[in-house]
Amino acid sequence: MPTLRLGLIVYFAITICIEDLRIHKIRNRILMYFLCFLFLFSLLPSNSHVHPIAAFEFSVIFIALYLASNALHKSGGIGFGDVKLLFVLAFAFFDPGLRSIEIFFISLWIALIAHISLYLLMHRKYPHRIAMAPDLFLASGLYMYAPIGLLLPQ
Repeated sequence: MPTLRLGLIVYFAITICIEDLRIHKIRNRILMYFLCFLFLFSLLPSNSHVHPIAAFEFSVIFIALYLASNALHKSGGIGFGDVKLLFVLAFAFFDPGLRSIEIFFISLWIALIAHISLYLLMHRKYPHRIAMAPDLFLASGLYMYAPIGLLLPQ
């Protein structure tokens, strides 16, 4: 059962990332399928790691970033598909709390810097628009597998 769950998560991650890289949009239908899949797997006793509070916290922060980035830049900022994807990921994988948010944002900055650096190396110019879905999945992986020492108060 864990390999089936991991395989389906990888399938959704690849599908969402390819769609975002190709057309810079994340369709609601695939996000709903992903959310339903994660919710159904969370009902199993061994997979009860769902935190609606974390989803709410992360969504509020990313909606604020979405509104601020779109108000400051006429060409657009963070897409709302990225906000919805983060909601789904936070619902299923993240813990609530300020320390959790801090670790995720550090992971997200690392992923974004790597993404932009690779783009600069490949195209020799700064990207005007990037697909954030791969960065959100990479940051989620970094968040989940961060050393336990980062989670403990120093």
